[in-house]
Amino acid sequence: MLLSLLFLQDAPSESTIPAAANDLADLLEPPIDPNACSEADPAVLTDGGASDPDAVATLEAWAFPELTPEQEEERLGIRTDGLVIVHQGQVVYERYDRGYTAETPHLMWSVTKTLTNAMTGVAVEQGALSVDDSICDHLALETHCDITVANLLEFSSGLDWRETYAGDPPTTSTVIAMLYGAGRGDIAAYVHQTPKGAEPGTRWQYSSGDTNLLAAVVQSAMKDQEGFPFAGLFDELGMDSLVLERDEAGTIVGSSYGYATPRDMAKFGQFMLNDGCVRGERMLPVGWMERSTVMAPSLRLHAVDREAGDVNGRQIWLNRAVPELNETQPPWPDAPEDTYAAMGYWKQAILVIPSQDLVIARTGDDRDGSFEWNTLLGHAMAVIGAEAPPHPTMTASDSGELSASLSRKEDMGLLGLGTGYGAKLACSCAYVMGMEEDFCRTWIKASPDLVKVKFDPDTQSVTARALLTNTTTASWRGPREGCTLEP
Repeated sequence: MLLSLLFLQDAPSESTIPAAANDLADLLEPPIDPNACSEADPAVLTDGGASDPDAVATLEAWAFPELTPEQEEERLGIRTDGLVIVHQGQVVYERYDRGYTAETPHLMWSVTKTLTNAMTGVAVEQGALSVDDSICDHLALETHCDITVANLLEFSSGLDWRETYAGDPPTTSTVIAMLYGAGRGDIAAYVHQTPKGAEPGTRWQYSSGDTNLLAAVVQSAMKDQEGFPFAGLFDELGMDSLVLERDEAGTIVGSSYGYATPRDMAKFGQFMLNDGCVRGERMLPVGWMERSTVMAPSLRLHAVDREAGDVNGRQIWLNRAVPELNETQPPWPDAPEDTYAAMGYWKQAILVIPSQDLVIARTGDDRDGSFEWNTLLGHAMAVIGAEAPPHPTMTASDSGELSASLSRKEDMGLLGLGTGYGAKLACSCAYVMGMEEDFCRTWIKASPDLVKVKFDPDTQSVTARALLTNTTTASWRGPREGCTLEP
């Protein structure tokens, strides 16, 4: 019938037919460009107003409560340092507290892992690597060559790892040894010498080691691009406050050591929301964000040392149920299922809800379990006048394995780990975040009480000492590289 209607109209002359039109479809509508990008600019956040003042008051009472001196001393209660909510590209809520301002770069901890995902995507888009590449294609290695870029993105390298923090013995933690002990000088080499616990792709296990090995692969693949990853990625997003610290070998600690203001974190959230496009230019491959927010296949197969509600794609946390692991409710039931996030220790996050055109950047110092992401998401949605989605009540099944223990043990010595932690974080606190020395001494309280730190403003370095014999020094290396532990 459509052909009949066309023939009833005046036939176009040969000169009016587009040169590229080879069939009827070309005449009816232009082809869709799969590389098409929005002209939106993640670097520009305009100021707007919240739609519900009562919802704002409720949010503030919860996120910024009055704390007693005892709570402050013992790190108790909800301790929000900064909060920015962006709806449809407009900042509808912004507040800072606890000595932080809009200009203070904040330690993001594992939020940095999602930045490493973006660095990987840029390298793929530019043809420098493929997710199917072996790590040995880009690093001078002769073992573990069956591990691919995709395995590292999905925490499925199979390397035997122990990702434990406060509350567990620090001398048995692989991640602590990597960051503050034997591995701190060359994190990629340290991760690579880790023995295998499973074949790549067969087991999911959250691992900062996987991310740092990935960062080394990406840096090697992009070594010819001067200034990467700031040039060609983060500078394009206007993330002027961003600091990415490195080890002594020059590898970006892509698992943990990113610093940025909440506004710049929100810009990165807008970048993800905009499918990796900046002002009409595609920086991430077509489908990169879609694939990154699909649950890692290995998580469904066999999850090791996993906490309930931990659902990950490619270095991005997801709001998905995992029936194979007895979980039939999403981690954040008061948020839409399409919610995803970059998340870090002490409750840092960039939360994105595509269906609501909503980005939330939150920094904090929460260490006692009072803070809940689901509650923040519910309050933020109320601020923009959105309602929580209905979620059916479901009963978990009895099958599936949540975790398994690992055999690997680390024994790096408590004093050395304590001075490494103290020197590194105190240096970054003072010379990256710009905080006062007394604040920084309190901020690094997690280190043993026997560790003392000494600041040297002239050299912009910090030396940590334990029992007058064990010392470690960290020095500031520059505005983009922050502090590095010395050998």
